Amino acid sequence: MTTLDSLLSAADFERRWMAQADRAIGQYVAGGAGSDGVVAANAAAFDEVWLQPRGVHEGPVNLDTTTALFGRRLAFPVVLAPTSPQRLVHPDAELATARAAAARGVVSIVSTDSHYPYSEIAEAAPGRTWFQLFAYRSRRHVEATLEFAESCGASAIVVTVDASFAARRLSTQRAGYRLPAGVDYGTLRALGILRGDPPVGGRHDKLPITWADLEWIRSRTALPMLVKGVLRPVDAKRCVDLGADGAIVSNHGGRQLDGVVPTLFALAGVVDAVPAQHPVLLDGGVRSGVDVAKAVALGARAVCIGRPYLWGLGLAGRQGVERVLELIGAEFGDALLQLGTSTVAELDRGFLTRPHHLAPVTGAG
Repeated sequence: MTTLDSLLSAADFERRWMAQADRAIGQYVAGGAGSDGVVAANAAAFDEVWLQPRGVHEGPVNLDTTTALFGRRLAFPVVLAPTSPQRLVHPDAELATARAAAARGVVSIVSTDSHYPYSEIAEAAPGRTWFQLFAYRSRRHVEATLEFAESCGASAIVVTVDASFAARRLSTQRAGYRLPAGVDYGTLRALGILRGDPPVGGRHDKLPITWADLEWIRSRTALPMLVKGVLRPVDAKRCVDLGADGAIVSNHGGRQLDGVVPTLFALAGVVDAVPAQHPVLLDGGVRSGVDVAKAVALGARAVCIGRPYLWGLGLAGRQGVERVLELIGAEFGDALLQLGTSTVAELDRGFLTRPHHLAPVTGAG
């Protein structure tokens, strides 16, 4: 039995879960596209940006790790990224994840490809879920999906634009991954998009997202809409122009394209390209509260974590996810204090530096 108190970092959770996980499922969670190089590069990018504390606090030390995002106060600037289907790692799947997020004062983004129907997940964590939209079959089905998400109580819509085409996930193929018996897609069944047995590989064909589609989706929902998969400043500007309310800088966890830029290195350019009030989130490679601090200092309003909470979910269900969030939140609070600040709003690029042989932190790049 896993003793969660003995696990003191996300890396501890990774080692423990990978040691006990089914090989194919473990590789499905860990793996990326092609060489898997981008998975490693996303995390390694944080080692190339260093914190530069001021040490002396400007005033009284009253630690406040909270931040506001679309009218919701988060306990610290972390959101649980959409992953699917979570039944691969634990029977309680997205229900456990959503409950853990709510208990720790953050938000869970729920995939269209969730194992449990979104209606059940949203009910388990009222007001604490966003709905991640994949485009399936036709605009009529997409519109029905949006209506379903709204009726279930979604607080925001997250449109993923970087996973329209099947990826070359070689390590997953080599591990012989196949969708295990008992894993299903409850939201797709509730919408009538999936009938019969799920695909052996777990992937459902999607509609490629165009700019016209994004504009149309924007017109079909009054909820805040974020675009996930933005890496170029010019694209971030265009998303703002068509009415998006936020952007998530993401390369899909390194799972779609080998050789793509690590998300931390794309972050500053996207932040600088959009209005100051336009929230930009970072997704990819975050493994600690120190990483969260670096991303926020670069301009992210919050970060998304994926694999770390899956390791916790796999080890101990809801309790495991809560423990991962507890650790990252504590690390983030400690980072603020050690930097010489007490609030999220005070973090900026003045707290960052990079080795001299690398490009500077600042600049729109």
